[in-house]
Amino acid sequence: MLNRLSLLRDGLPPPEPGYGDFYVVSGAFGSVSVTAETARALERALDARRPVRWLQFRDRSGSRVRVRARDVRCLCESTAAQRAFDRRMDRARAREERSDGRPWQDDESA
Repeated sequence: MLNRLSLLRDGLPPPEPGYGDFYVVSGAFGSVSVTAETARALERALDARRPVRWLQFRDRSGSRVRVRARDVRCLCESTAAQRAFDRRMDRARAREERSDGRPWQDDESA
């Protein structure tokens, strides 16, 4: 109710929450984003002395997910700082490639 009131008062929708920090579970089934708490629970299940056959959990949007434990290939942390660093590295690589010149500008007569 408060969000509707602020929309009427301000004329703008409330800001969306940030992308934030999360973990990505991926495998043959695709990729699913989960909270840190869910990731810790999945790690415990995967590391158990007697591993479970199926993993059942909720993703960040609340969807129920059920996958075979043997199909999980990666459980990866993704923080805002890590993603920002990756973007900086991508831009640096692109600048480096641009500074190398164009392949058709090579002098083959030398």
